[in-house]
Amino acid sequence: MPKKTKESKLLRGYSAWSRLKTIKEAVNVSRWNPWLAHEWMNEACRGISINDYLIMEEHDKAADIINQGWNNRTKYRFYNQKEFWNGLPPKMIKKIIPDDEYDIVSNEEE
Repeated sequence: MPKKTKESKLLRGYSAWSRLKTIKEAVNVSRWNPWLAHEWMNEACRGISINDYLIMEEHDKAADIINQGWNNRTKYRFYNQKEFWNGLPPKMIKKIIPDDEYDIVSNEEE
């Protein structure tokens, strides 16, 4: 009678997130943990090069979504700034390519 093969004791179901997945999950986690969202957004853009334009674009879109969500949150009556930001001053997520510095039309006119 054949013996049953031993199963490997490796972790199953674990894989490292891609940068795009990290950005999407940062948008999700920003609803209840702003500092973890900051950490994940920084991790997603760490070591980025000019060739990773898709990542930069997704990061900037996600930064807009997250910052808008945090600004909208202040309008709710249940919002408690000290509780949400853990007693630290609010800090919005910076874009990789800021809107005010990336203006093609004004650069062509000069």
